Amino acid sequence: MKIRKLTEPREWLESERVIATAFLHPWNEDEVKAQIDAQVQGVAPRAEEAWGLFEGDAMLTSISTLRHRLSFGGQEILAGEVHMVGSLPEGRGGGGVRRLMGEILRDFLARGDALAVLIPFSCSFYRQFGFEIAARMVDQRVAIEQLAGFVCDLRATRVWDEADLVPVRALWDAHARRSDLAELRDDAAWAWRGNGNFGEPDFLHPDRQRYTYVLWDRAGSPCAYVRFSFFHEPDRPFVGELQVEDLVWQGPEALRAALGFLYRMRAKVSHVNFTLPDLDLSLLAPESDKVEQRVDSHVMARLLDAPTLLRLMPQPYDTGSYVLGIEDAFLPEAAGRWKVAYGEGRATSVEPTDSEPDLLVDETTAVQLILGRAGLEDALYRPDVRVIDHAEVLARAFVRRPTHLSLG
Repeated sequence: MKIRKLTEPREWLESERVIATAFLHPWNEDEVKAQIDAQVQGVAPRAEEAWGLFEGDAMLTSISTLRHRLSFGGQEILAGEVHMVGSLPEGRGGGGVRRLMGEILRDFLARGDALAVLIPFSCSFYRQFGFEIAARMVDQRVAIEQLAGFVCDLRATRVWDEADLVPVRALWDAHARRSDLAELRDDAAWAWRGNGNFGEPDFLHPDRQRYTYVLWDRAGSPCAYVRFSFFHEPDRPFVGELQVEDLVWQGPEALRAALGFLYRMRAKVSHVNFTLPDLDLSLLAPESDKVEQRVDSHVMARLLDAPTLLRLMPQPYDTGSYVLGIEDAFLPEAAGRWKVAYGEGRATSVEPTDSEPDLLVDETTAVQLILGRAGLEDALYRPDVRVIDHAEVLARAFVRRPTHLSLG
């Protein structure tokens, strides 16, 4: 069997067919050909790369990939996304996905990606390749009456044309820079679509209208924005719910105003749905039992460049050092031992070492510890975690932190 990156339009078409077949998804060859033609002509630049595993001339497995710019420790890192994984039923069971995944992860590592990320159909399936849950987004549904105590006395404007996106993008960029693993969105995410819409359509609801409103503080500067869509059940055509896709605010007053603004929708809206990483609405609602919550941890990540991430992650504020050992059964190139020296909350050096580690973990535990999805106290409940020395230092270095990874 042979593996290669796909470079020809005919190969991209075959990749789409393989993936559609694997997902039991309807296949419209003419429609896909038209999309690829637009990419070739530069009308719609191609964002994806595609890989194929072949037996002779037949493509049995294909994986498409994307690349993301993420914020981490106040800096930009690159992450490769394993976007779509498809294997024809007649070619399954021979380890094709495993071989192709290894080739792609090595390519990510060689081009400078610190992480690989994906949205799994099965966490246990992708855990065998070193991926682990890396995000903790919370879906929250609240009756709109619970927002009655919030008042919006700030000026609000709707995004009607492309010029109105300028303050929205500035607010997002500032939010992303201070939020670990938030996406530093590129121009495509802000591409104007008309009628108040911008960016890519919602994958599950491509025809749903989105509404974006900006709030302005008393000095006339943008301080918050909220982007949402409206939906209703077929048997309730006059009353429905809001799905908040983005809620970005600068300071408590701006958040209170944004919630008060949403309350203005109460004539048409019964409930508001949020997906947020670090805002517990049950602490703000007058009746906490009126807030339904569900943890949505659907994004996985795996380490590629541990030293870079160790340099950027928060560290203890005193002066000291520890040695972290990472074992990686699937991608030995990502394994190693590093001595981390720290001071004033940041790493002062991260160097490879042959010294005995103070903490020895596998790649799945390591990615959660470094990204802040889990703290050391959480990790101790996992098998094969060995704390050998400096337990108190390690407990202060590896703590749980909000992560904003959504790949949305």
